[in-house]
Amino acid sequence: MKKLQLIALSIALLVNVPLSAAQKVSDGAPDTPWYQVDLVIFRYLNNDSGEAWPPVAGYRAPGNVIKLQTHSADPDDSSPLFDIIEPVKQSHPDVMRDAYIDLPANERILNSQVTALERNRNYQVITHKAWRMPVSARSGKRPIEIRAAISGQDNLLLNGTVSVSEERFLHVDIDLWLNKLSPESLYSALSGNNYEQKTSDVLAASDIGSDNLVRLDDGSPPLRITDNFQIKQRRRVRNVKEIQYIDSPEIGVLFKLTPYDRPEALVETGMIISEKSS
Repeated sequence: MKKLQLIALSIALLVNVPLSAAQKVSDGAPDTPWYQVDLVIFRYLNNDSGEAWPPVAGYRAPGNVIKLQTHSADPDDSSPLFDIIEPVKQSHPDVMRDAYIDLPANERILNSQVTALERNRNYQVITHKAWRMPVSARSGKRPIEIRAAISGQDNLLLNGTVSVSEERFLHVDIDLWLNKLSPESLYSALSGNNYEQKTSDVLAASDIGSDNLVRLDDGSPPLRITDNFQIKQRRRVRNVKEIQYIDSPEIGVLFKLTPYDRPEALVETGMIISEKSS
């Protein structure tokens, strides 16, 4: 008799839990929709617009930014690009169910567009990211931090934020800064050394001060922001099937919002089972 009761209890858990404890927990509302956000940021290599960059302005990330987690911290050493990777906060993030995970390449949607940009000598892809998140009116108040660096002939540092919100309509707010870096002349003059340009992995561990100096964690002389360019725009997304394009004289942005059917979690006798909902 006791065995039959245990079987009945297990069946009851499988049937009833998705309606209560296993509902989507996002912004406090179980029916908050989820989206996959795909983002590509690139720069124009042959820019002949003749537009001068504005005076250097300081940028500080908001204190409430969300930093994307990553499932892999192995950048391609042969590439001049370097995404600034934050430490993984959990040992095994669930790519299918967790929000704000920097998705692997096989989960990204704009791969073909990135390939086309990389084949064109007029463009250089700065970063390509994708993540999933619950979207509501409140989600726009927590922007996602975007940071990446380029080393080589030019040292460039990209930082800024992207936020996604939905009230009556979907909106994406982009605030990105592209910074040109050069060795700080004062430090070079005092030491009598000519410092080599920094590689992207060194630029990754850096902090921008209020004096527009990028201080490197390895203790080497800082780099000064000699120019920076901001692209700031709010875009209403009327059709999620379309790729959105934001243009500026220096950098371009492609992004796409795709509705995401987040898998439910079923709980059976203390074990959590992920199952993709149909």
